[in-house]
Amino acid sequence: MTTTQSWLPLAEYSIKHQVSISTLRRRIKAEDIQYRFDEGKYMIMEDESADEHRPSLRSDVQPKSASLHTQNTQQQDAGESVITAANRLLTDLKKAYTQVLQEKETQIQGLRQELADIKTLVKVLESENTRLRN
Repeated sequence: MTTTQSWLPLAEYSIKHQVSISTLRRRIKAEDIQYRFDEGKYMIMEDESADEHRPSLRSDVQPKSASLHTQNTQQQDAGESVITAANRLLTDLKKAYTQVLQEKETQIQGLRQELADIKTLVKVLESENTRLRN
């Protein structure tokens, strides 16, 4: 069987092989695929005898199905951890709000007592003033 090789632009290669452009750019940067820079565009070598896109030569890249499963699991875990963190923050905010309200109530009670003391003092001074004028 003869193989025909051609150069495809990133977007065309991406659509044909169902690989994201960002993945292709990462592979270009890692020099995991054959490419060339032609007239301001990256072109990727395509081997038409290949039935599906070959995974990266780097060992840390998972197969597509395993990667999708891992991604979904991470998204679920992230979703749950975000909800858990949000609930914890909400609880902390409620506690802080309750504490602030209690402190304000204590301040209000103290100010009411001071106001009552000042009113008493004013009455005493007014009566003393009246007594001294007479």
